[in-house]
Amino acid sequence: MRNFLIVGFLGLFSTLQCQENYKVSDINLKMLINANAVIREHNTRIEIKDIDDVEISTNRIVTVLNEAGKAYIQAYENFDEGLSIEQQEAIILDKTGKEIRKFKKRDFKTRSNFQDFVLFSDNQVSYLQYTPRDYPYTVKYTSKISTKNSVFLPDWRPIEGYKVSVEKSKYEIVNNTEIPIRYSERNLDSLDVKVNRSDFNLDYSVSGLMAKSYEKLSPSFEETAPRLKVALQKYFLEGIEGESNDWQDFGAWQYKNLVDGQGILTEEIVSKITALTRDAQTEEEKARIIYKYVQENTRYIAVTLGIGGWKPYSAQEVDRLGYGDCKGLTNYTRALLKSQGIEADYTIVYGGPKRDIDPDFTNIQGNHVILSIPQEGKEDIWLECTSQDAPFNYLGDFTDDRWVLKLKPAGGEIVRTRKYSAGDNLQKMKANVSINENGGFNAQFERSSFGVPYGDIYLIELQKQEVQKNFYNENWSQFHNMSFDSIKFRNDKRKIEFIEDLHFKADRFCSIAGDRLLVPLNFVSAFDMKIDKDKNRKNKIKLERGKTFQDHFRYELPEGFMVEAIPDNQDLETDFGKLSLKISVEESEDRKYIIVERYLRIEEGEWSPEKFEDFRKFINQIHKLNNQKAVIVPTSKA
Repeated sequence: MRNFLIVGFLGLFSTLQCQENYKVSDINLKMLINANAVIREHNTRIEIKDIDDVEISTNRIVTVLNEAGKAYIQAYENFDEGLSIEQQEAIILDKTGKEIRKFKKRDFKTRSNFQDFVLFSDNQVSYLQYTPRDYPYTVKYTSKISTKNSVFLPDWRPIEGYKVSVEKSKYEIVNNTEIPIRYSERNLDSLDVKVNRSDFNLDYSVSGLMAKSYEKLSPSFEETAPRLKVALQKYFLEGIEGESNDWQDFGAWQYKNLVDGQGILTEEIVSKITALTRDAQTEEEKARIIYKYVQENTRYIAVTLGIGGWKPYSAQEVDRLGYGDCKGLTNYTRALLKSQGIEADYTIVYGGPKRDIDPDFTNIQGNHVILSIPQEGKEDIWLECTSQDAPFNYLGDFTDDRWVLKLKPAGGEIVRTRKYSAGDNLQKMKANVSINENGGFNAQFERSSFGVPYGDIYLIELQKQEVQKNFYNENWSQFHNMSFDSIKFRNDKRKIEFIEDLHFKADRFCSIAGDRLLVPLNFVSAFDMKIDKDKNRKNKIKLERGKTFQDHFRYELPEGFMVEAIPDNQDLETDFGKLSLKISVEESEDRKYIIVERYLRIEEGEWSPEKFEDFRKFINQIHKLNNQKAVIVPTSKA
């Protein structure tokens, strides 16, 4: 009995001691500065038992300080046929470290890991659903998963985002095989990382990482965050073994096992495409016809079932069904092109915000597939095969200017997709604005968009007119009681130019000052960047894409009015860009006009933190010049 009491007391003491360790009051005050959450401990242990048997254990303890910090709980696991959850548990502690709720594996919620447009997927997620009564609170999460797909090994990311501090983070690989581990350290130099490595094992740990705040126009978090990348030299994916050291080897393995043999077509579809392209004079014209055929006869639906998450549906199957995911549609388009003697490369990319396939570290990467058609002595033609609307050879900001992986029979090749320069990203505006004596106006407006701006606007043509009107009302809120006489669009997909042609009117455009009207010379501005002061700037300034604006505004004065004052012409040029503003007065057939010619170019680039104040002053100067007004007055009052 006495021994039982001692054991019970020791167990209780141990539990209380454990809870004591996770009191919020025990957190160093420095770790709370700028933090929405504090990761008290995060341990990842990866045990490689065999090429097709990997076990990943997670022990994660997170104190959530406010609602925004909930994103860092991350108490979830994905699972499918090749990935099983062996253990999963979560314990909720209040701010004193006292347990208030416990979740067993059966208490976790389950849902599909994909959206409604995914037709086939066996991938699901088991996740903690907990609504806190108050903040702060702590979540202790543990899990163990088993996977046969050793091609996927999680990286170590000791800093997981902005506004989160890390007390302890540990990453360990225990390799029971003799398969070599490849690894690559990124941005770890600034951290006091403890490292223990051998030929087959890795052990990394760090502590005391204070939260960092996001700074506007910084390089992406993906680019600057500390990270350890890992991969096995030999690996396994859904029943297929592989071995590689570089992108050429890895690309050859992917091509052979995922792409090769998937491009066979029926004689019927080959004959149909041959007839469609019979009169085409060049390979490019043939490719245009084929791309249009794919857009008009297929639609995008994702397939992620088993190896279908990586291997495309066969071209015959996509042709029969009339749908496919990015892999299937790209492979289908490639097969149709090949049937007409045009070679094209199946290309893996990260779609979305700019992110590269890492040229310097080989492992399975990417989340999207596009097609490239090599051109002798010229830039490749690039095709986005999932879109029913995108122009031929247009990528837009979803896949532009980044490293990608081409899969070829001879192996993988890392290349860069098309870059849209500041000159390519052009918007041209022209407006004839007839001002009335009450300060309202009637305008004929035309805007042409090229490059990335084209992709930002061209889909408006497919919307209902009410949606179109709401778009302009929301974006031009400076106009009062705006109404439209006509809204027309012209989409030139060959030039990749989208033109908005609008006739509209509005009240109170000009400010009234006694008998005078103050006329804003910036009729419509597409440039809306705002930069606040930041005396303690730590990160570089990075503008991912440049842009150019060319504007011509012609203001017709009300009858009986004249110009009393106009601003001087201005030229502003810095490393960040250039602004030229020219204002003049013209007369024609007893009518008077104010003419505004504006050229603005914002450069793409990267600058040191010390340049931030210069950059802010440049942007503020642009706004100051754009906000200038002319003064007009009745002739009788002059």
